[in-house]
This record gives sequence, C-alpha cells and structure tokens, in this order.
Amino acid sequence: MSSQIEKSDSVIQFLAKASLLIYPLVAHIGILADRVLWAAGYLLIGVFINGLMLLLSKHNALTLGFIVLMSSLFYALVSFDLYAFVIFLPPVLIPAWLAFVFIGSLFSETALISKIAERIDGESLDQRHLRYTRQLTGLWGLVFVLMVCEAIVLAIWASYELWSWWVHIGNYFVIAILFLGEMMVRKRIIGRRVQPGRMLKAFLRPGWHR
Repeated sequence: MSSQIEKSDSVIQFLAKASLLIYPLVAHIGILADRVLWAAGYLLIGVFINGLMLLLSKHNALTLGFIVLMSSLFYALVSFDLYAFVIFLPPVLIPAWLAFVFIGSLFSETALISKIAERIDGESLDQRHLRYTRQLTGLWGLVFVLMVCEAIVLAIWASYELWSWWVHIGNYFVIAILFLGEMMVRKRIIGRRVQPGRMLKAFLRPGWHR
C-alpha cells in the first residue's frame, strides 16, 4: 500500500514539474489567442502546486505563508489586471537566476558544469576536462545574461507577439543548437561523448546546482 502511495506521489510530482516545463508553449499560445489571463493563471497555479509540494515534502513552517502569498498574487492578478506584468517576469527572472547560478560557480573551486560532469562520470575530472567545463559554464552563463537583455529589450521595443516568439520559442532553439554544438566540440576536445540521459537525470535531481 505504501509503495503505491509513493508511486502515486512521484507521478504527481512529475506532472507538476512537467506543467512548468510546457509553460512557455502555453504562454505563447495564450498570447497569440489573446488569452493572456489564462496563461498568467496557468503560471501562478503551476508555481503554487510545485512550491506547495516542495514545502509539504519538507514539512516547512513556511507552507502557510506561501499559500497566503500565492493566493494574494492570484487575487491581485484578477482584480488589478496585472496578468500582463506576470507574463513578462519568467523570461527575465528564470535566465537571471540561471546566470547567477552558473557565473557564481566560477568564483568557487569547481564550476557548476564541472560538478555535474563529475556526478555523471562518477569520478574526478582531469585538468583538461576541468578547464573545458569551467569555460563551458562561463559560456552558458553569458547566454543566460543575453537572454535577460533580450527579454527586456524586446518587452520595451517589440510587439507583444514578437516578444513572445523570441522568449517562449526562439530561446529554446538557441539552447538546443548550443547544446548540440557543444556535444560535437566536446567529443573533439575531450574525446568523450555526452550522455544525454544521464545528463538530464543530473539536471532533474533536487539540488542539481549545488
């Protein structure tokens, strides 16, 4: 019985995380269909469910405060027409946080991608691999900084639809191209192929950035 409950909980957690992963597509469709309120509501509900599950799993005393905060945000969203503002936040805040995590790790002894590579390989990296992964960490940090700048500039100067095409769709093509290009470069420089399955597993585990 307990195993069935744990399996059910893991499925719910997976679906909750998946709801956030597909948010950019939902937001873009909502903007094109002139249903921005739906997209903003979807975002807040997704954040609410994921945050609540995380807090409850840790039995954190902040759970009640989190519920009150998210309920207040949803009320403000509907009552004061703040949904357009809410939609503009993720394309700025998410890459800004990622830039902080990636670039911040460069000031530590081991860069973020170096740590992830060590987890995947299960062993310490040689100096050439450490140098390569440190440079790669800096490159990804720079990409995320450029994404923040792009989101801000397009939000000011471009149309709503053009902004959405770039931040919700175009950026993910940029990430895919960079990832595929890095796979080929890594093989040539390091002599190892990337293992996408193990890498994805490393990124999905809790505390992947620590």
